[in-house]
Parts: sequence; C-alpha cells; structure tokens
Amino acid sequence: MSASLLPADSIAAHRSRELLAEPLCSPEPAGTAPAAAGTAPARILAEYVLGRRCGELDVSGRAADGQFIPTEVVADLPCDILLIDDPQGLQARVLGALATVRTYNDRIDDARVVAGAAPDVDAVEDLSGLPSDPEKDVAETWAVVNAPKAVNALAEVVAHIQPHVSTLIVIGRSDAMSRAVNKELARGFARVDVSPGVGKHRMIIGSRPLSSPSLPGFPKHGVIDHPATGPLQVRAHGACFSGVKSDEGSAFLLDALAADSDDRSPCPRSVLDLGCGNGWLLTAAMRVTQAARGVGVDVSRAAVASARATAEVNGVDVDIVLADAALDTALADTALADTAAAGAALAAAVPGGGSFDLVLLNPPFHQGTAIETDTAAALMRTAARRLAPGGRVLTVFNSHLRHRENLEKLIGPSRQVARNRKFTVVESRLSEV
Repeated sequence: MSASLLPADSIAAHRSRELLAEPLCSPEPAGTAPAAAGTAPARILAEYVLGRRCGELDVSGRAADGQFIPTEVVADLPCDILLIDDPQGLQARVLGALATVRTYNDRIDDARVVAGAAPDVDAVEDLSGLPSDPEKDVAETWAVVNAPKAVNALAEVVAHIQPHVSTLIVIGRSDAMSRAVNKELARGFARVDVSPGVGKHRMIIGSRPLSSPSLPGFPKHGVIDHPATGPLQVRAHGACFSGVKSDEGSAFLLDALAADSDDRSPCPRSVLDLGCGNGWLLTAAMRVTQAARGVGVDVSRAAVASARATAEVNGVDVDIVLADAALDTALADTALADTAAAGAALAAAVPGGGSFDLVLLNPPFHQGTAIETDTAAALMRTAARRLAPGGRVLTVFNSHLRHRENLEKLIGPSRQVARNRKFTVVESRLSEV
C-alpha cells in the first residue's frame, strides 16, 4: 500500500502536511486514544478533498491522469462536510480548515472530545432531523463516516443522510472494511468506489445519489424470551450494542436477579441500569422486581432511543437518560449527566435525590480491540454513589476479568451469587461506616 494518495511533491500533498502539523486545540482527555492513532485517516481525507479540488484525483481517489475534470466544477467542493463518529476530533480540525464542518457522534463522551479538539465546529445531535434547504445544492455537501463495527449502524446513518449529500465517504482500517459496506452504500448511491489503500486505511465512496433509494427502516424490531419474564418486545437503532438480541451477560444477570427475588431479598423500590443498551434488561428487571421506578443511563444516543422505545412498547414506565455514567463522580449532582438538565432528570427520577435500591451493572471491557478496565471502575464508583442505604449492586462480568476485588474496594462487601463457564455475577453493598 502507498503512503499517500498524492505525489509527495504536489501542492495538495504539501497543504495536507501543513494541516496535520498543527497541534490539537486541547490536550487529550484521560482514557482517550492518542491523536496519533487518528492521523492516517485525517491525512487521507485531507488529501482526497484537496486532490479532488485541484483535479489531481478522480472520485475514486486515484490519480486523474488523462481524465478531463473541469476545475470550475470541483474547485469549491465540498462546501459543507457532515462528519460522523470522528473518534479524536482530528478529522474535524483538519477538515474544518477546508470546509464548513458539522459533526455527529453517537457517544456523548466522544462528542466532548471532538468539541475540545475542534471548538469552532458545529455539532449535530440528531441525524434523523437534518434540515432540508431547498435553495441549497446537495452537490455542495459531502458526508464522512468512520466505519462502525456493526453494519446496522452504517445502514441507519446512510438512511438518514443520503437525501442530504452528494458524496458519502466511509473511512476505516482496510482489514475491517467488508463488502457489506459497499452493499449499504449501493442502496443509496449509483456509484460506489474503493480508494487505494494508504497505510492500513482506505475509503469506500458512494456518489450519484439515487432518487429512489432502497434504504432500511429503524428501529429494528425483535423479541427476547426469558424464563423470568416471558417474551418482551425489543427495539434497537443501528448503533445500539447487541441490537434486538440480549447479550449473554445481561441474560445471566437477569437469571441471578430472578432467583434472588424468589429467595430472600426484599423487592427494591427503585432500579438503576448503568449502561442500559437496548433497554431489555431494565424492562425485564422492572417486571421481575415490580419496582415503582426505574432509570436507565447510557452514553450512546442510539441506545437511549432504543431503550425508550423498548420500554414504551412493553408498557413499562421508566426514565431513560442520555449521560456519561463514567464521569468523575466528584462532580456533585451532575456526575451522571452530560448536561445539567440530564442531571436534574436523574436526581428527580426517584425520591431521595437520585439514590437507588438496586443498581444493575454490565460494564464494557473493550475499547476498540483492546481490553480496558478503567470504564468499569468508573461505573463502579458511580454505582456506589447512587446506591441507597441498604441497597445493592448486581454486577455481571466475564469471569477472567476478576472484578470482585475492585467491587470490594470501590463499593463495599461483595459476594458471588452466580457463575457459569463464562460469566460471574457479584452482589455488592455499601460498607457500613
């Protein structure tokens, strides 16, 4: 694979190197991937935009040798770029020097990182509500999508933004860009090109939007049937973890909760699910415990929309909050919230200033392909802070992670209540003062 889309001595390549040489506007927050990890895709995108504008590259990102490309048509394109799920904000900063950029991140913690790295770039909070301007030429607008893990996540993004753009670029590591990406772009665009590989990355580019695209609808519908609840309807948007299925860990946690509820533990009056995903576990827990109030919290916009839809279709009354439960728990009453309004919603969800009798925790342990435990530890701290006196935290985790020691340290006395060949469920209570 080449090191660049452009010849090293071209004006466009020189300008691209200048843009990447400028430092980020703010230091990288703790726990985020270093900006260097995002340098390659940012460089490819800058080279593609600059190379297209000067006629050095064709739509596929290849040298335009011998092709007639009228410069008056491409010189100012794109005027606007919609940037989806930029992981570090480097793409937003670089592309923001070339066009008007709007950003959308499904995860609000990622959105904070982008806002810090590129503070002059506008953020979009909902792709389903993109405004249509009849006086604006769609040809002036491109979209850049950082390739998601789930094909459904890409499918929903394409469905939302296809009517608003002339070109949609999916960028990612070459080894993760399957033919499914081409197929999803072909639903909405008459032409799909695969760029040359640059380093370990490449682009898949959809252009010539179809006037009658074949785009899927969301949220997806499904049913999860568990012995403790019977069948429950599930709704899931594309970027929601596990889609319309229950992940094994959540199902095993519900097994433990149901067995415990039939045994000796008093029924909780309030339930908090930290990282509620598609909402099935919280909905099921409300059925099992008959709790009066329930709250789900997730950092993903897709998860929050999914959980709300799942609870509603099952007739379960819960509050779903878009918030980052892994934020520093020293941040007073807004520790769970990305905004003061979200903090107020959480605090008002149950009597007692936002404390809960039962906290459910199925913490993530991957960031990309790497195992990381910092997020799990932060969620444990939040669980401790939101636990009512006499309440308990039920945590499920892959047994090899050995989270029990952290639960003992960060929450209090902990005991194993269930274990199978893959998962462990531990009950934790606050230490007595």
